[in-house]
Amino acid sequence: MTSFQISISPTKAAAARFIGDVRRGLQRAYASAKNSNGTTQSDIARELGVHRSVVNRELTGLKDMTLGRVAELAHILGRRAVITFPERKAAAGQNIGQIEVPLSAEVDWSVSETDDDATSDNVTFDMAA
Repeated sequence: MTSFQISISPTKAAAARFIGDVRRGLQRAYASAKNSNGTTQSDIARELGVHRSVVNRELTGLKDMTLGRVAELAHILGRRAVITFPERKAAAGQNIGQIEVPLSAEVDWSVSETDDDATSDNVTFDMAA
């Protein structure tokens, strides 16, 4: 019997984890908006000028999203998307070269219509190497 081993580079694995974390953050924001004020995927689609199935595919991971689309979805859901790029640092006791400190994306869960800089209850999504 033939056996196959699939390997994914650390950079591809980190990117996949980061994308999954951002997508899950959008899914949580959508679920919160749906529970609090009845926002539907059709409502989001109307705001974006696309069909509801496009929004569904993006939120479920069947369609890739651009950073612009992530920001649009966050805005429609009353959130603010923030992505940061911290420096890479070596872990304590690490006997090999520096490891990468992950990228992070923050979704501000408490943006009000009058204060775009509100930063309470932030959720941070980190890529783990």
